[in-house]
Amino acid sequence: MRRAGPFLVVAFMCFSTPARADAPPRTIDELRARIARVLLRERIPGVGIALVADGEILWSGGVGLADRETRRPVDADTLFRVGSITKTFIALAVMKLVEEGRLDLDARVADLAPEIEMENGWANEAPVTVAHLLEHTAGFDDMRPNELYASVADEAMPLASVLARNPRSRRARWRPGTHMSYANPGYTVAAYVIEKVAGEPYEDYLAREILRPLGMTGARLRWSLEADRRLARGYDGGVAIPFQAILHRPAGNLMASPRELAALVKMWLARGRPLISAASAARMERSETGALRGIDVDYGLGVYGDVFQAVPMRGHDGGIDGFLSSYRYAPSSGVGYVVLLNSADQNAGRALFAIRALVLRFLLADRATPPPPRPSPVPDERLAGWAGTYRIDNPRNQLFAFLTSIGPRLLVRHEPGRLVARVQGGDREWELVPLGRDTFGLPGTTGSALGFTRDPGGRRALHGVFGQLVEEPPMLAALAFHGSRAVLYILASALLVPFLRSPRRRHLVTTGAALTLFAIPQVFTAAANARAIGEPNLYTLAIAALTLAFALFSALSVKRAIFYLSGPFALPTRLYSSAFAVAAGATTVFLAHHHLIGICLWRW
Repeated sequence: MRRAGPFLVVAFMCFSTPARADAPPRTIDELRARIARVLLRERIPGVGIALVADGEILWSGGVGLADRETRRPVDADTLFRVGSITKTFIALAVMKLVEEGRLDLDARVADLAPEIEMENGWANEAPVTVAHLLEHTAGFDDMRPNELYASVADEAMPLASVLARNPRSRRARWRPGTHMSYANPGYTVAAYVIEKVAGEPYEDYLAREILRPLGMTGARLRWSLEADRRLARGYDGGVAIPFQAILHRPAGNLMASPRELAALVKMWLARGRPLISAASAARMERSETGALRGIDVDYGLGVYGDVFQAVPMRGHDGGIDGFLSSYRYAPSSGVGYVVLLNSADQNAGRALFAIRALVLRFLLADRATPPPPRPSPVPDERLAGWAGTYRIDNPRNQLFAFLTSIGPRLLVRHEPGRLVARVQGGDREWELVPLGRDTFGLPGTTGSALGFTRDPGGRRALHGVFGQLVEEPPMLAALAFHGSRAVLYILASALLVPFLRSPRRRHLVTTGAALTLFAIPQVFTAAANARAIGEPNLYTLAIAALTLAFALFSALSVKRAIFYLSGPFALPTRLYSSAFAVAAGATTVFLAHHHLIGICLWRW
């Protein structure tokens, strides 16, 4: 659930992966050998694999180790934590209830579960619906720090209690349906709706109506000693990660084997059989609530598109402590796969993409693949109308929304007959290939990766693999991007000033401001690694204290600058103190605007 949100990082990693020139593997043994080389290169313990073609499982099994300490190998029945792939099963359960006539995707969540607290300033004209929950278009924040992790005992906590932990993450930040922003709490609300409609725990309904018909009788939705004996050990940086329960378990708690997840791929290739109708499967594969609909990377109901492989595919990825997972299927070619890693560091990301490429080349080796989409002629003036500067407008975590204010923008430039995109501050460019209806692909993609539209305020907006972005005046973008970096350089310089030949006491204020500011992300990272950002402890108390200390040092720097300006001090001293005071004061105001000064993460 941590890494599934999905498009920007995944898209760029896929897009930047160079095509391999060597021949595809021709046998399972050759495929296993080449996968083993990837694991060795990236220092990954093991991987579970399932290959599906023409409605049959060609092979399911494993390469490498499920547990380094005991030397237990990965096999077809090894359980993996599959993270956000769980969302596909929640969406399937909802669709099953829809087909039974017991639920409506357009039903108002406030009518179905009025006891669940939500805040929506547009409730009268744009209520949050079940479809909004599943398509991540309700406008919710992602999980807040105090609703991330739980004890294993809390896996039995009623969903009403889970949702009562922090209702603030369920505030519609925008009018529902105008922004897609990946939010795990929405799937917990959806699971609660399942319980209300079905009259039983969602785990029981999923087990009977979804998992059992698929033959996934060995999959588990909660930890147990029996499941732990079959579960691979998760690793991060080569270190074994103990099982850590999560509070929003409907969003990412499934444990399943490669053999069993192959049944899910088979279901999609069979257009929903034996669970749902082909029409329901098609509905799950598209968005009907997003601001821009019809691009091939749309997030539908628990499943999204992938145009960065050799053929257009759909599926879902998952990331949770110590595990990284992915399943994909290609209806146009009749093939699909499951790849499950028991590692979740940066090397695991590289390994995932390398292994996915290998298994897909194996599956497609003797098949004709559809040609890439042909560019659609677009009038030059139409292309020119979308050129501009765009900033991210859908931060997944509101806690980090301040970064979108100072982060790089996407610069879209018009040249005769084409549009070119570049990330501000970078030198790599991507040509945007027009595919009709203001949708575009990128070179080598097998479908539309982004599209342009206008937001409710009439501003130009861009949706797709770059995120969801909105136009911004170029001067404002340049000021935010370059100004924020200039401010950081000025603040960082205070760490060097004490080494100059001048009285050290003169630098206590500037050095104190710089040290407190730059210590904050270090302490936060340490707290996150210790899974301690959601409770009062030395880490979170230190973060609150450091932000307050920075604000105090900033105020003192302003006072000191005024003193220096009015006193008999050298011009460089007066200029530097003034510049530092402006930088520190502006940073304090900026952080206070985003509610970060004195932040108490355990109750945020």
